[in-house]
Amino acid sequence: MRVLHLLDHSLPQYSGYSFRSRYILRGLKSMGAEVAVVTSARHGADAGEEEILDGIRHFRTARPKRMWSRVQLKIPFWKERIMTGAMVRRLEEVGRSFRPDLIHAHSPFFNGQAAVAVGKRLGIPVVYEIRAFWEDDAVDKGKITEDGFVYRQVRRLESEVTRAADAVVCICEGLRRDLVERGLSAEKITVVKNGVEPDTFQPRPKPAELEERYGFEGKRVIAFIGSFFFYEGLTDLVRAADRLRRERDDFVLLLVGSGEDTPNVEALVRELGLDDVVHLTGRVPHDEVQDHYALGDLFIYPRRSKRLTEKVTPLKPLEAMAMERCTLGSDVGGIRELFEECGVGETFRAGDFEALHALLNRALDRTDEALREEGRAGREAVRNIRNWDRTLIPVKTLYENLLGSAITEDRPEVSVG
Repeated sequence: MRVLHLLDHSLPQYSGYSFRSRYILRGLKSMGAEVAVVTSARHGADAGEEEILDGIRHFRTARPKRMWSRVQLKIPFWKERIMTGAMVRRLEEVGRSFRPDLIHAHSPFFNGQAAVAVGKRLGIPVVYEIRAFWEDDAVDKGKITEDGFVYRQVRRLESEVTRAADAVVCICEGLRRDLVERGLSAEKITVVKNGVEPDTFQPRPKPAELEERYGFEGKRVIAFIGSFFFYEGLTDLVRAADRLRRERDDFVLLLVGSGEDTPNVEALVRELGLDDVVHLTGRVPHDEVQDHYALGDLFIYPRRSKRLTEKVTPLKPLEAMAMERCTLGSDVGGIRELFEECGVGETFRAGDFEALHALLNRALDRTDEALREEGRAGREAVRNIRNWDRTLIPVKTLYENLLGSAITEDRPEVSVG
C-alpha cells in the first residue's frame, strides 16, 4: 500500500502539528505501508527540494516567487489561491512519479482542496484530516472576526472539502460533533486521536545538571512545555505565580517554548518582578525536551475557553503524562475529553483566576509520592489508551476499506479560494 501525505509543514520545523505528522508517518511505515510526503509552500523550500526524514521521502513545494501585488493582497484568499495552485502542481508531479494508492491530506483546508483536485486527476481516493478549524485559529490570532465574511467563507470551503473527500479524519470527538452538526455524515468520519510513543517519552530522574543550571534546587517546579499561543493562557499562569509567591517560596514556574504570546509573557514577568520565580527558556534543542519534562514536578495547561480549545485536544499533556508527571489543566472541552478518557488530571474552571490559584496551591501541597502516583497513572493510561500503535489502528482500517471498494468517479467539484 502506497500513501502520499500532504502536510502544511513538517520537521525540521518543530510544532505539535509536525510531531503528530511524524508519529503518524512512522506508525504507518512500521505497519508496512510505503509512505511519502509533500509539504505545502508555507513550509518554505527551493524548487524540487527533497529531504529524507525517518527514512521517508519529503518533497517540498517551492514558494511562488511572485505571488501578489499590494492590490491583490486585499482580495480575500488571493495569496492562498496562488499557493494552493503551486501545491496542486507539486502534488500531481510527485503523485505521477510515486504512484500512490491514495492521498491523505492534513489541515488546513487549502491542502484538502489541492488533494481533492489531484486525487480526481489521478483517479485515487482522498482522505482529508482536520486537526483544527483554520477560521477558529485565525480568530484567536486577531486576523479575522468570528462570524465575519472571511470566517463564513472558510467554513463553507472547509465543508466543501469534507463533502468532496472520500473520507474525513479528525483528531477528537469535539471536532467530529462539529462536523456532524454541519451536515456531514457520521459514517464518513474516522476519529484518529493524538497519541504518544511511550518508548520515546520514558520516565527519568530530574537531571541534576539542568536543575543546577536553572537554580531550581529545593524547589517544586510547575511547568509548561509547548507553543506560546494566546489561547494557552500563559499570562494567566504568570499572574497566578505572582499571587503564589506572596504566599509561599517553595516553587518556581518553568515555561518552555515560544510563539506569538512570548512578548506579552516576557513583559508581564518584568512588570511583576518575577525574574527569580518564572524561568522562560525559549525553544530548547529537541534532544533536551525530555530532560525539561523530567525537570517538572507538575504540568499545567491553563487554556482559555475558545471555539478552538473547546473542540481540540492538545498533544503536549500526553507527553507529560508519558513522562510520569502529574498533569493539570483548565476544563475546556479539549482537555476535559483527554483527562476523562485517561482517568487522570484535575481541572479548574477556564478563565477563573481564583480557581487556577487554588488548584496550583493544592497541587504544591501534595506529597512527592502523591504526585508520583498521579504520574504513574498517567503513563499507564498513555500506554494502554493513547499510544500510537493503538490510535493508528483506525487509519489502517480506513485505508483498507477505501482501497477495497470502488473509487467514486463523480466527486463534486471544489472551488479553490
